Formats: sequence, C-alpha cells, structure tokens
Amino acid sequence: MTLQEIIAAENCNTDRIYLYPEGVFWKAYERSAFAFVRRISRYKITKRFIKYLDTEIVSLGFPDTSRTRVLGDRPVQTGPYGMLVLDGGTIDPAAYVRWKEAIPLVAARTATTPPPAVTPVALPPTFGKSGGAPRSGTGIASVAPLVVASQPVMTENRTSVVEAVLRDLRNFSVENATPLECLLFVSSLKKQLNGSL
Repeated sequence: MTLQEIIAAENCNTDRIYLYPEGVFWKAYERSAFAFVRRISRYKITKRFIKYLDTEIVSLGFPDTSRTRVLGDRPVQTGPYGMLVLDGGTIDPAAYVRWKEAIPLVAARTATTPPPAVTPVALPPTFGKSGGAPRSGTGIASVAPLVVASQPVMTENRTSVVEAVLRDLRNFSVENATPLECLLFVSSLKKQLNGSL
C-alpha cells in the first residue's frame, strides 16, 4: 500500500486500528495512531510534513519482535496487504483533529553547512595486517578500538564530526522510523564521516 492509499483509508476510519507492516515494524497512521494511544499504549507519536502529499501525517511504530508484548491477547484480524486490524472503539473526528493539532511537527533533517575540510588521519600501523578485509560478524564493537587508538592523531575537526555522528546516532529514534528512513539515516552518517576524511 502506498502512503497515499493509507491516508485515504484512514480518512474513512471510524472504529478500527490498522497496523501496517513496514519491513520489521508495524506502523499506525492518523486515526489508527489516535485510537492506538487511547486504547492500547501511549507510544511516542511523530508528526511529519509529507511534501509530495502536501499534508502533515502522524504515526507511531514498534518492531515485530515486541508485537506480542504490545498487543497482548487482544483479538487481531489480518486484513489486506498483511495489515493487522484491531477494534479501536468509536473514533471521534473532532477529538482526533484536536489531538493531531497538539502534536509538534518534527523538523526535516537538513544539512546547514557542508562538512569542514580535514587533514587525513593515519590509521594505526596494526590496521589491515590480519589479512585485509574485516572478518564477517565484526561490527561497531570491533571498530571502537580503532577510533580510540586513532584519537591522539585526530584533528579537532575530525573529532567534532565523529562526536556529531555519535550524537545523531544516539538521538535517532529507530522504533519510530520506516526502514527507508533508517537506510537514509545510515547513508547520511556515512556521508558525514566520508566527507571529513
């Protein structure tokens, strides 16, 4: 289902909570999100302006791994497109509009200035001597020693870029983001880091 189709369905929704599958997440939009926070759980709501639809959209989401914990033993039906359908009680349109208007709009993430030019940083002499490519299964934990080891030779600008990336990573709300937003976020972090080399 496209976002446009979801919004059209939500505009006609009078008494249901529709949870739409998006990757490994379940998302509720508009009136479904309103009914969800009233009847199931007070999840964090995000309101964004969707430019191509020229409208503000409210949504919430949670990972499939916590579905049983979140929904409990409530009766759930499977709808078209693999969505889940729950009883939402009567949705008062006027109360929904007041609720939506009270939610602050999330500002779009935009770069205000390009990353500063930085002198390249020399890697520790032990890097790359174990056969070239990193072993499979290595992750952030295996990269952390490199960051720590190279900090004394980092320039001040490089350190500030790394700190900014770590801050953005800590502040990113993955549970409220679509898989596409997660992909774009990781791509933006990579550009920040690559731009500072």
